[in-house]
Amino acid sequence: MLPSVAMTISPFATAATAAPLAACQVLRWQPDAALPGLAVHLVEFTAAGFTPASFAAAGLALPAHIERSVPKRQAEYFHGRLAARQALAAAGLAVTEIGSGAQREPLWPAGAVGSISHNSRRAAAVALPAPSCHGIGIDLESPASIEQQDSLATLAVDAAELALLAANEHLLPRGVLLALVFSAKESFYKAVFNAVGQVFDFDAIRLVRVAPDHLDFDVAQALCMQWQPGMPARVHYRVLPDGDLLTAFIW
Repeated sequence: MLPSVAMTISPFATAATAAPLAACQVLRWQPDAALPGLAVHLVEFTAAGFTPASFAAAGLALPAHIERSVPKRQAEYFHGRLAARQALAAAGLAVTEIGSGAQREPLWPAGAVGSISHNSRRAAAVALPAPSCHGIGIDLESPASIEQQDSLATLAVDAAELALLAANEHLLPRGVLLALVFSAKESFYKAVFNAVGQVFDFDAIRLVRVAPDHLDFDVAQALCMQWQPGMPARVHYRVLPDGDLLTAFIW
């Protein structure tokens, strides 16, 4: 059985009025005794009725590529940056604008490492002092629907990985396992991207074990000096009370 999720709730506030803007749940998570403890900041949202005016009200920059995007993408970006701002403040780090790099990766302030994710109903962010680790990646996904499962089976795993998932359907349903592996590989990607310095695909790591609170992978490609073929990578996960999946990779 998975351990319960401990959360506290704090409000966001607008710079102008200090009135509550959104509720932020903080999930306290110690993935492993050897890893830093995480405070994952989660904020629920809906894209319906979202307007770009929210950026100015919250004192957040509205990048041109987001201004040109659809309201759904604007809402995702906005709430992800809100959660990131809260995560930085809670960690005692400089709260500055988090821009986007060439691959749209978040650009964290000097002295901080962090990660942002979202699904269709909530955004998540975590921030740590840079000396805590080389990199961190989190990812938030919903279980895969019947319609999504074949696509994920083609995109995110190979035949051997798919067979391993099938052998572990006594732990979690197929749609959860497929979304979980996708999410875990996304978390690994986010955590090592700055070290690798370029885009790489899902086949860069290969699933070798499914456990009740983590997935074990082997690196399958030479990614960078720190990540060479055969090296192990353990991605931890939580199942939130409403069924959403949260994964984290720290190194």
